This record gives sequence, C-alpha cells and structure tokens, in this order.
Amino acid sequence: MKKTAVKLILAGFFILIYIGTSSAQDTIPSLSSKPRRQDTFWKRVSVGGNLGFQFGSVTGITVAPEVQIRVVDQLHFGMRFIYQYFNSKNYFYDTKNEVYMSYQANVFGGGIYMRYYLSSLFDNFLGNLFAHVEYEYLAYKRPFVQDDNGSILGADNLYYHSGSDVVEFNSIFVGGGYRQPISNRVSMDFLILFNLNDSYNSPYSNPLIRLGIGVGL
Repeated sequence: MKKTAVKLILAGFFILIYIGTSSAQDTIPSLSSKPRRQDTFWKRVSVGGNLGFQFGSVTGITVAPEVQIRVVDQLHFGMRFIYQYFNSKNYFYDTKNEVYMSYQANVFGGGIYMRYYLSSLFDNFLGNLFAHVEYEYLAYKRPFVQDDNGSILGADNLYYHSGSDVVEFNSIFVGGGYRQPISNRVSMDFLILFNLNDSYNSPYSNPLIRLGIGVGL
C-alpha cells in the first residue's frame, strides 16, 4: 500500500513538471475577465497550504504546505505534503491493570488533487466556487499491535498487545469550496470535504473543514 501511494504522488509530480515545461508559452484564460499578458509557467503556479488545530479528547496539529498549477482553463492540479501530530486521550484500556492509556503519534504523508473553478459559468462572486477531489496517503506508528488474544482494548473495539505497528491508510476526499481573493496574488480558500474511505484509523471525521491560503508567483 505504501509503495503504491508513493508512486502515485511521484507520478503526479512528474506530470506537473511535464505540463509546465511543454506548455509554458500557451495562453490560458484566467479567472479574471480582464485582458492579461500571455501566461508563463510560473504565472500559473501558486504556493500555500494550511495549518490545523484540534483540541479535546484528541489534540491535533496539522501543517500542510502545497503547490498548485493551473493546467488548462479553470482546471488546477495540486500536491500537498502533510505532517500531523496528535494525542488521543484514553484511547486504549488495559484490561489486566484496569487503567486507560493515551498515546501520541507523528503522522507523515501527502496527497494530490484536482480542482475546477466555476468562473467559466459565472462572472460574479459565484465564479470563486470550486469543485475538489483529492487522494491522500498517511502513515504513523502505533504503540500497540492488533492481537485478538491481547489484553489491551482499543476504542475501535479491537484487542492489542504491546509493541510497535505502522498504520497506513488512504483517504479519498470529494467536496468543494470558495476562494476569497485578498489581493492580486493572495487568496484564502475555504473547503468542505467528505472522506469516502473513513475508518477508525483515520484522523478525520466527516465533514472535514479546511482553511488555507494561496500565493501566486
């Protein structure tokens, strides 16, 4: 599973480079109706990302830088690189010693996405709406290994024993959002996404709300 996810992310990266180098001189309609100079590759690239915080029974911090390129018309291709830290309180219960246990983990991964803006349909603020689909891969180490004969009960109602286990999972997000321009090059993105592959191992709960920022080069 891990090798497949890495290959998909690398393939997406090379596709981005190929598109940019082979069509850097093309003229592509912008999101604005105003006339503009011929696009170059770097004028179609933006960088940004998002920070996320969650507090409560699960404390989490997310740092996710990203790069995005306008491929053709209003279709954008992007890549995200993700780091998460989370601490889950009382997630495991030791049936022998009758005590609850918390655990923390560092999560690493990345994702690729496609985004289409509706500016080709609307020439007002509705043109900043967009549809979004994304694949994401994450992995982290868990301090217990699943074992039907184990004495540690998890919140997922499965039993474990002490050890170290690498947890990998894939997410497929679908949804949409709204882009709010702040200046000629800076904008805020607000997204509402649904994970079609939700599970106990996933750090997300539906719906996922994401707030980010983008800066054009």
